[in-house]
Amino acid sequence: MATLEFDSLYLAFGTHRILSSIYVKCTTGQVVGLLGRNGSGKSCLMQIVFGNLSAESKSVRYNGTSLMGNYMSKKTIAYLPQFDLLPSFITFEQALKFYSVDKNKIKAGFPELLEVLKRKSSEVSGGQRRLFEVLLILHSQHPFCLLDEPFSGLMPVTIDRLKELILEERKNKGIIITDHLHRQIRTIADELYVLTNGTTYQIKNDEQLIEYGYLSEL
Repeated sequence: MATLEFDSLYLAFGTHRILSSIYVKCTTGQVVGLLGRNGSGKSCLMQIVFGNLSAESKSVRYNGTSLMGNYMSKKTIAYLPQFDLLPSFITFEQALKFYSVDKNKIKAGFPELLEVLKRKSSEVSGGQRRLFEVLLILHSQHPFCLLDEPFSGLMPVTIDRLKELILEERKNKGIIITDHLHRQIRTIADELYVLTNGTTYQIKNDEQLIEYGYLSEL
């Protein structure tokens, strides 16, 4: 079992503090949900942990060892950003090769995507593009995945199938996921955190979602 944990993150833009008191832990075999209102800093947090956004301070540890400098090349963490992952000019088939993902894995869960493998990401619907991007990250060889808004633009039936895949993939990796569809997150998360006022709080019961200001009612 591998562990990814991060804390001591501090991020501010001018006098506006975004992140200041953070602690999140995820192990392989877990789905960890990260909830927070729009603008709370969830996307910034994921970018800092992945390593493509600088912070005034941070501590990101893999199995207790700090990940320092440009550690993206270590292929410990795969990251799905909130916005498009793939450049508009590459085909899905090229993306599979770049991420070293076997197309049979795509076929097993979402065979309908095989029809668009030769198309560029700009030539398919937003839902198809988002689904394919999520699959690239989930099927990558990285032991940990960060998913920012993976359900965006997807139909409910597709979300249900994707949730099943996430639960299947957690057998081999740790997955940290955030999405505005909080009910979908809550049904698959083994651990749940809320980010508010720059601080993460581990959630033990639904009432705490109201206590920390994320929901007004259940």
